Amino acid sequence: MFFLVIRSVISYRTPMKGKKYIFYLLAIAALASCATRKNTTTADSRYRRAPIHEVSQSQLNADSRMIDALGRQESGHSDEALEAYTKLAHDEPEYAAAWYQMSRLLMQRGWSDSASACAERAVKLVPDNRWYLLHMAEIQRRRGENRQAVSTWQRIVELNPDELENYYQLSNACLEAGDLEGAVAALNRVERRVGVTEAISLQKQRIWTAAGKPDRAAREMEALADALPHEKRYNAILAEMYMKQKKYTKAKERYDRVLEADPDDEYIHIQLAEYYKQTGRPADADSEMLRAFANPKLDASTKLQLLGSFYTEEEFYGSHSSTAYRLLDMAMSQADNPAQYSAFYGHVLLRQNKFAEAARQFETALGADSSQYDLWELLLISLSEVPQREADMVGYASRAERLFPMQILPKYLIAVSLARAERWTEALEKIESATKWGFNKGYLEAECTGLLAESAYRSGQPDKAWPAYDHYLKLRPDDWGMLNNYAYELATNGLRLEEALEMSRRTIEAQPQNANNLDTYGWILHLLGRDSEALPYLERAIRLEPDNATLKEHYKAIMK
Repeated sequence: MFFLVIRSVISYRTPMKGKKYIFYLLAIAALASCATRKNTTTADSRYRRAPIHEVSQSQLNADSRMIDALGRQESGHSDEALEAYTKLAHDEPEYAAAWYQMSRLLMQRGWSDSASACAERAVKLVPDNRWYLLHMAEIQRRRGENRQAVSTWQRIVELNPDELENYYQLSNACLEAGDLEGAVAALNRVERRVGVTEAISLQKQRIWTAAGKPDRAAREMEALADALPHEKRYNAILAEMYMKQKKYTKAKERYDRVLEADPDDEYIHIQLAEYYKQTGRPADADSEMLRAFANPKLDASTKLQLLGSFYTEEEFYGSHSSTAYRLLDMAMSQADNPAQYSAFYGHVLLRQNKFAEAARQFETALGADSSQYDLWELLLISLSEVPQREADMVGYASRAERLFPMQILPKYLIAVSLARAERWTEALEKIESATKWGFNKGYLEAECTGLLAESAYRSGQPDKAWPAYDHYLKLRPDDWGMLNNYAYELATNGLRLEEALEMSRRTIEAQPQNANNLDTYGWILHLLGRDSEALPYLERAIRLEPDNATLKEHYKAIMK
């Protein structure tokens, strides 16, 4: 009897320290020893004591040693406690509690082989002890003995059939052992007791999905959806499952139930849009997306995320761009903080060639965070296409140049603006400062080289211009305008006339109706003293541009 009391205390006690704990156990021992007297009460009373059984001296000695070992363990002397448990188990090999406590200490030290052997001994001595079995199951789990753990949990369930938690643990043990059927069977036993519940049905659905049995997974969700018809989300989950299985008719039935239960559901139209998209009805898909975005329950961030995932890039900017841009405008109009999405919005506007609108969005984005060079570049590209804001472009380019001195685009755009103002020397200095950093994968290399060539020539530094022209035309051999300029400038400087004539000939072959090209070719022939050959080209050029003063001057010079 005393052993049973001690075992109960070991199992259910709350932590106590030092002398108080020992005193508590000793008090129990004293009470137990007092209980060795025979019960002589015979009156039939509800206060009558249960029969008291004698306890042997050997048992009392073992219990005393157990109390002492527990005290050592509780006071932090685990080595001494382990030694005491070991001696007790050696002297009293049938004393199951000693094997159990020894197993726990061994497991704490990571000695799983020895801990397992001790736990098996305790369970063999007292097969129905729930705590021994729980400890054994934990050891088996840690050691990866999954099938053995299943058997142990089955035994625990048999001993405690009313404790539902044990069924969940059995199910988990079956999962770890790869026994999916057993895992579901354990959950079914819970379900028979408590009825269909979300937790159990969803777990079974996940198990069957992992097992590659989508039909059985769907049946679990059907049972849940039918048992709880007021919960629309189960129908939504079931519809998504059918969509993955391409069972579109069943999916549509479930979507319709969601819509019927809550016409104002913020996600149902998104789901229907995906349904129509997959079933080849793009117009209906677009209509459902518009309905979804009109719902104020969806915040702007969610709408933008949905927009990015629903349409491919080709659809967004191509085949569905009209609807996609409209949806984007709807999302942005409802945003509490448009600046949060201005960079994304600006990029979309830029793709639509709405340069002024895009620039305003990038300005907003940079107002919130000026540390991102990519945004500066997008702003400058947008402004470069808005002539009336050239001064703003130069101002922003100057700021970007100070913040990011190694970046080329700001310097290049400043140089372009200087060239437009025919401030060629300044333009040349700026573009040279850009080219000294080199070009990343050729980005802006041709543009900078071409501008350098023109700026150098116009600022009276032809020795810098010629190699720049040569390099540019290697990069852009079919730039007929640049080739024409190079040929003309070489010829007017009396340089490489035959080579210049060949360059010009290529331009008129490529663009036979270009008056400037015809004029250059005729003028180079004139400089070579071949006026009779030159005259027809000048005449053709004048017919194309009769009001061009330069053409008329060249024509008069040839006719003298």
